[in-house]
Amino acid sequence: MKKIATFCMLLLATGCALLSQAELPQEPGVAVKVTQPPSAELAWDTDPEALVIQVFAGGSGSAPTAALVNELFAAQVWGNGRIIWTTWTDDFQRQVWQGQLSEAELAALLQTVADKGFLRMKARYAPRETVMDGSTTRISIHLLESSQEVSEYVSGAPDGFHELVELLTSGAGVAGTPYLPQSGQLTARELEAEAWLEQTALPLWDAAALGVDLQEAAGIWLEGDALTHAWEAVNRNPAFPIVAQDGRYFELHLRLPELSVMAPR
Repeated sequence: MKKIATFCMLLLATGCALLSQAELPQEPGVAVKVTQPPSAELAWDTDPEALVIQVFAGGSGSAPTAALVNELFAAQVWGNGRIIWTTWTDDFQRQVWQGQLSEAELAALLQTVADKGFLRMKARYAPRETVMDGSTTRISIHLLESSQEVSEYVSGAPDGFHELVELLTSGAGVAGTPYLPQSGQLTARELEAEAWLEQTALPLWDAAALGVDLQEAAGIWLEGDALTHAWEAVNRNPAFPIVAQDGRYFELHLRLPELSVMAPR
């Protein structure tokens, strides 16, 4: 009986010690991270180049050529948690953001994907009636053990699909900073001078200062100030990205590695 009482006292003392340790205040500036490893079903390739999540939200086939060429994926997440997504202002200017998910946040995001029933959804949803020239939204998930792609043409997908699109295209809860590309492939198409172009306030392209003459821009690679100038002009109006160079007018088609739906050629 004495041994049992001694054993119980040891257990009580150990529990109190652990409780006291848990209640101790943490040192300032030291983050306490509580993480739970993902299930094998939701494990992903952590390589920074491995694409884990991709969202495509495309317009109809009748969109202008520039809109199709300048189109970016709506959101993408890579194995190291890097996330890039696009938003739009009320006047249809495009904004592109980048952020960083921790390993725990990416694991939680993939768990949300599973909880929304994404892994059990059909591959394609569409309305019963025939709709011509509608838009398509698509989510692709790439895990170690499986991949799943679900697309919606016009309508018909479950609410969970739409909730995931909204979550991913808003940055999945991380803070975003403006994304600046490091390289891009530019093609400039000269337009005929018309009265409406001459009366429109357009971005100016200084060929001498930027070191690029748009008359010679046919699939050329840009970096530095020339790329920044083209990037800003395209984001200002991806469907009609027109700039003026020495009294002539050019429509810009900019393709970016990783981000463009139409990859550089």
